[in-house]
Amino acid sequence: MYIGYDERQEQLRSELRAYYTELLTPEVREALGAEAGCGPVHREVVGRMGRDGWLTVGWPEEYGGRGYSAVEQFV
Repeated sequence: MYIGYDERQEQLRSELRAYYTELLTPEVREALGAEAGCGPVHREVVGRMGRDGWLTVGWPEEYGGRGYSAVEQFV
């Protein structure tokens, strides 16, 4: 029995890797590591994730989410 991602989930995985590579540059990672708690860099990163639709992936599309399945949310 093969348990793995299907083609759509693999595409999503690649999309997420590219997104987070662009979002979390070495400079941003360093700044996040230097902050204590939820500082301005953390808020900016999370804010951008929200604007880009990555905080509501499990919400139905009619409510502004992406409507992803449980497996897609896990990816």
